Amino acid sequence: MKWVVLDKFGKNIAVFKHFTLNYVFIFAMNFNEREFRKNFLIFNLITYKNDTYEFFKESVLKNKNYMTSMKNLLKVFLMCFITLFAFAGQIMGQQKTITGRVVDALNEGMPGVNVQVKGTTSGTITNIDGDFSISVPNTKSVLVFTFIGYVKQEVAVGNQTKLNIQMKDDTQSLDEVVVVAYGTARKGDLTGALTTMRPDANEAAKAVSIDNLLEGKVAGLVVSTASSNPGAASSITIRGASSLRGDNQPLYVIDNIPQASTGEFSSSGISGDFQIAQDPLSSLNPADIEDITILKDASSTAIYGSRGANGVILITTKKGKEGKAKVNASATFTIANASRLLEMMNLEEYAAYHNSRITDGKVPFHIVGDEVRYVFNGAYDKYDPADPETYNVVNYRNWQKEIYTSAFSQNYSLSVNGGAGKTTYYISANFKDINGTVKQTGLKQGDLRANLSAQLSKSVDLNMALSGSLRQNNMMAGGNTLGGATGAISRTALDYAPFELPENDPSFTNENKTNVFSWLNDYVDLTDDKTFKASLNLNWKINKFFTYSLRAGGNINTNDRKRWYGMQLYQGMNNQGYLATSNLSKSNYSVENIVNYNTKLGSVGTLAATVGMTYDDYNFLNKNVIGKNFTMFEFRENGMHMAGDVITSQPIQKDYQLLSYLGRVNVSLLDKYLITASLRADGSSKFAKNNRWGYFPSASIAWRMEQEEFLKDVSWLNQLKLRFSYGATGNQSIDPYTTFSMYGQGSGEISYADGTGNKTTAMVVTNLSNSSLKWEKTSSWNVGLDFGLFNSRLSGTLDIYQKKTTDLLISRNLPGSAGFSSTYYNQGSLNNKGVEFSLNAQVIDSSSWKWSVSGNIGVNRNEISDLGLLPADFGCLGERVGYYGNSLGDHFGVGHIFLAGEAPGLFYGYVTQGIVQKEDITENGIKYIKQDGSVGYYQTVNKTTPVAGDVKYVDRNGDGVVDDNDRDIIGNPNPDFTYGFQTKVSWKSLSLSASFNGVQGRDILNVGNRYNNTPGTKSNNVTRKAFQNMWTDENPSNLYPKSTFVVQNMVMDRYVEDGSYLRCSDITLSYVLPAKWTNKIGIKNTSVYASVKNAFVITDYSGYDPEVNSFAFDGLRPGVDMNSYPTPRSFVFGLNLTF
Repeated sequence: MKWVVLDKFGKNIAVFKHFTLNYVFIFAMNFNEREFRKNFLIFNLITYKNDTYEFFKESVLKNKNYMTSMKNLLKVFLMCFITLFAFAGQIMGQQKTITGRVVDALNEGMPGVNVQVKGTTSGTITNIDGDFSISVPNTKSVLVFTFIGYVKQEVAVGNQTKLNIQMKDDTQSLDEVVVVAYGTARKGDLTGALTTMRPDANEAAKAVSIDNLLEGKVAGLVVSTASSNPGAASSITIRGASSLRGDNQPLYVIDNIPQASTGEFSSSGISGDFQIAQDPLSSLNPADIEDITILKDASSTAIYGSRGANGVILITTKKGKEGKAKVNASATFTIANASRLLEMMNLEEYAAYHNSRITDGKVPFHIVGDEVRYVFNGAYDKYDPADPETYNVVNYRNWQKEIYTSAFSQNYSLSVNGGAGKTTYYISANFKDINGTVKQTGLKQGDLRANLSAQLSKSVDLNMALSGSLRQNNMMAGGNTLGGATGAISRTALDYAPFELPENDPSFTNENKTNVFSWLNDYVDLTDDKTFKASLNLNWKINKFFTYSLRAGGNINTNDRKRWYGMQLYQGMNNQGYLATSNLSKSNYSVENIVNYNTKLGSVGTLAATVGMTYDDYNFLNKNVIGKNFTMFEFRENGMHMAGDVITSQPIQKDYQLLSYLGRVNVSLLDKYLITASLRADGSSKFAKNNRWGYFPSASIAWRMEQEEFLKDVSWLNQLKLRFSYGATGNQSIDPYTTFSMYGQGSGEISYADGTGNKTTAMVVTNLSNSSLKWEKTSSWNVGLDFGLFNSRLSGTLDIYQKKTTDLLISRNLPGSAGFSSTYYNQGSLNNKGVEFSLNAQVIDSSSWKWSVSGNIGVNRNEISDLGLLPADFGCLGERVGYYGNSLGDHFGVGHIFLAGEAPGLFYGYVTQGIVQKEDITENGIKYIKQDGSVGYYQTVNKTTPVAGDVKYVDRNGDGVVDDNDRDIIGNPNPDFTYGFQTKVSWKSLSLSASFNGVQGRDILNVGNRYNNTPGTKSNNVTRKAFQNMWTDENPSNLYPKSTFVVQNMVMDRYVEDGSYLRCSDITLSYVLPAKWTNKIGIKNTSVYASVKNAFVITDYSGYDPEVNSFAFDGLRPGVDMNSYPTPRSFVFGLNLTF
């Protein structure tokens, strides 16, 4: 028998429990029922069961006679207490007292953890700091630690008198409460496909942005990086692209507030420019994140209606915990280096390469001993080895090493949380100073956050979140898609001669005057970004059945970007200075009214229902201004007032509203049969009145098979749940005014004279209206299986899905007679189907040693099933239904094609077959091998006659000439599968972890191959491998063309490479210092760690990094590498403290 007497529990409550008969006796006088329930749940003084509390409520609270009888029994119990106390004294000599502390993954004390002596009824719980004290019978005793949402731990006492226990999140705990759309749910009751994550303190401190926390951790989630520049945006897709439009980004919901599209950025005012997009979620400090939930299937996302087609990522930030103030501080220090540089020619090889183009012996370079002598163009015949005036001695420079450098970064976070009475708070501050491995790149950012919670009354509580961020980002990039050495600093470093050209070279043109130093000295790409976010959540418990929630909040963001090209740069020279400014203002707010209803269905099950109405307002305004012909250059990016010509573009405005009604019902029968159904109606201002509303239903069922009688006796089976869902979501990713006619300046200026003869610019209709436009709709089904074995030490999830998007929003070209080049139509459909598998294993789980392994794999196949267009002539591909992607620039043209019956965005270009050999040249033309193995011949390539040493092409249509009609499918940017795995080994307080992620079967169009791996007259500098294996008379290679080859402006299969890779993204060694060391100085917990990020990559890709997608947010140009920067390898040292 065990019972507890408390002199203060609510108001004068004595609690006794007879464990043998499992009776609960409670003596109470003048206490508050709500206060009893609160303490009963929070402190868990009595093992909680619903029936226990209901018994207490029905039998005690509502029975005054019983209460009177209980008072009379008090004397009897007091006598029992004295007797038991005397008996306990006799056995005290055999017992020992164990003290200790229980902490979570963040090394913070956990209150309310059950601590029980195994095989007995003796137990206690941890206090508000996580401390406990318990008596055990002997040294053979085993203590069992349990808490909802965490893995149960059993620890043998032995000779120990003090224990420090770290609880581990139980990702398979069926009682864990997880965040879902418009509420929370018990994990065991979920019927949809979703993944939950809780970043630990070290992981969050190392992460610069949210995508760092997700990459490789979630099956079916793919991260594409536009650039490794600090602050650059990354694209995230879940289960493939649901639309052929560029914005396939998931919806982010932060603290219940939907965010504006993360695929909308400020446009560049520079024609043909490739402007690196900036991370729109950088204002969220990863250290403030409590948990992340990724919703994948329609059952989970359909309640978000038109914004759920691409998946939903729910992010919840940390809240305060009741108790005295707790301070957490962290600091990380990072040293980063470029992980990989391309091996270009050295100076002697460069000289030999350029001399090989000369046939008359008058060469520009002469190698004499260790000297490389350079002769000016036009003076080759005047070279005199004895006269230094006729040549210049040049010295080798590796330009990559001039722009890539070691970079030091620092990141500090400080948070305070606590609470007293009915109010809790979480306040945090963060400052990061990140330097990029490219000189003069980096960002400085400061963040503030305050999350406040208050119990306004017995039935009303309020949660508020306020956050702000200031960031300055230096994006030394350039990035003109026209190509060539002057387009970006990364291109210049590879294309420029491996020496500094003498300034007195008479052949110096504006173009070849642009070198790496020009970029470093006279280019600026600077952004100032300000973000403010606010949210409010008011909850009113109307009665035991109904709860009302008012959620309101919004985001405000301004982004001012300035790009200056000075007189040392090609673009600046040609325009007497060139300044482009972009001012972006984005804001959105939402108001949600939600009513929840919960009830029991007798003894059969439970019913939960949600209804609501939401309103969202989005605003987007982008202003571009260009300045030319400057009279002074010293002001650089701040000198627009010194420009002789100022061109103000028509602002880009995108404002729209969304009014929605939603409903959802969850039914649980016998705790094993689960049913969920939802419906959302969205009304969008983007569409005309007759098509404004879209309706998005979903339904799902689940069967918890482990609850069936025929499986209850299977001791090694903890969970076996079968799920099925079907639903519809939508997509409205078009500009808000696409359905209407708009007036603007148009592509060309139309002017007229007003009444006084002054020139006036006319406004013209720039957009053809189409009031029949409507929603894209994505219908999907999902079959899933969740399992947990061996006390959940082995658990996993398997999902099979298929989704089909219909009424695709496609831009359709119009004939010239229409007066407009194109307009949008709803036509066509896109299919995605795939399999996802995740597995988690706790291989070793002893008191000292632990080893866990987790992994995931996602396979997705997508296909354009229909485009609704008439068949057109696609050359050798015949009559096909399809259209071309966007151009990659003047040096390439179109490189993608979208065809019905094929995967979207396939690479499209010329097929090659090695190098033209002398024996290939016949009177019939150039000999090549056809697809069927027979011999074919062609005469010309785009009207030029090939010679030995040129690239050999394939005449796909067999008409004897190679031209645009011979372009074929040459690659697929869509991966066969993606995967990731993690492992962690720990011994006591020391742990070692490693994370890996990879992609298999993905092609990349590497534009650098045109410049650096295709020797010829238009390639100034090539890789050493290309130089050593290029075609010559002495070495008739079949790998690379000769140095006089004239490459044409086209896309060919030589530019397409296998981009498969396996990356070790993180290796971390961490150690938690013993509390006895740190408690003396007032520090509760201290952990230190060292990490290597991007430790190594296994790949055959020849570019800087295979994990790249330069046009990540342009659905019409996927899988392209525009010579982005190499991904840095970072060495991180960190410290986490709790006071």
